[in-house]
Amino acid sequence: MTLNREWHRTHRMPPRATREQRIKWHVAHAAACACRPVPDSIKVDVEKLRKLGRRK
Repeated sequence: MTLNREWHRTHRMPPRATREQRIKWHVAHAAACACRPVPDSIKVDVEKLRKLGRRK
């Protein structure tokens, strides 16, 4: 897996992120970096949002 250091440096997860913030962050993360998988706890929601983004 490849870490996109620049993306991580400029896109920090907010402290005490809400579920919605975490989902949005992981959607962007999945598109920019392949350093780790999406956590199981939000995987379904992330996939839904990614699919909606592809339809636009």
